[in-house]
Amino acid sequence: MARVGYMTTSEATGDAADVFAKMERRGNAVLNLHRAVANSPNMLRNFMRLGNSLLLHGLLPAALRELAVLRIAQMTGADYEWAHHVPLALQAGVSREQIDELEGWPSSPHFDERARATLRYVEAVAREVAVPDDVFGQARAHLSEGEMVELSLVVGYWGLVARLLVPLQIDLEPGFAQFLPH
Repeated sequence: MARVGYMTTSEATGDAADVFAKMERRGNAVLNLHRAVANSPNMLRNFMRLGNSLLLHGLLPAALRELAVLRIAQMTGADYEWAHHVPLALQAGVSREQIDELEGWPSSPHFDERARATLRYVEAVAREVAVPDDVFGQARAHLSEGEMVELSLVVGYWGLVARLLVPLQIDLEPGFAQFLPH
């Protein structure tokens, strides 16, 4: 059970009211995460803008982005984030084997050097913030400067999302339970 209420469309105020109305006009689901963030009504629009920009307009290949998001979800225990991103990862070309073996990626044969360098970077940023030169160099050998910036933004943004989901105990919507980690 969530530790904060979920704003309904009729209760929403400020930017949140506009965001909910636009989402519903477009036929998009308003997620429990959005409804929880709407308790701070003028934060929702920009919170969603960054996430949508990273999802829809980025340079970073979608498969690498989704591997990064799933690894962050694993590291933080954000099952909600995991369940919402497994379908996106599969759509982006991440294999079922990669998803199933993500926690053990260093020894799994299902990750190429680009994915390994990306995941090494993700873990360093998520755990330590400061990234050793060799870890940065390995990732940079596979990614452009713009992709490196985006990868850092992905770690920061979905780390932030996890830090909303987990302490606020946001409930998973029906239909996503099938994607929860085993």
